[in-house]
Amino acid sequence: MKNITLSVEDELYEESRVLAAQRKTTVTGLVREYLQNLSAAEERREQARREILKMIGSFDGKIGRMPTREERNARR
Repeated sequence: MKNITLSVEDELYEESRVLAAQRKTTVTGLVREYLQNLSAAEERREQARREILKMIGSFDGKIGRMPTREERNARR
């Protein structure tokens, strides 16, 4: 496990301590949770990007039957 040092304004630190206490954790725990969520969100975005590219690669330009001219111009 790595240690990091952060510098934050006194007011932000105090607010963070209050939030941590309300959640029964520490400021370090809040930062750890935030970084884990950030990393997980990035992985989800990357997975979605890979899936989209895979779908695009398999798209041959045909989704369904092309309507006839009469069907396209029919007044309903």
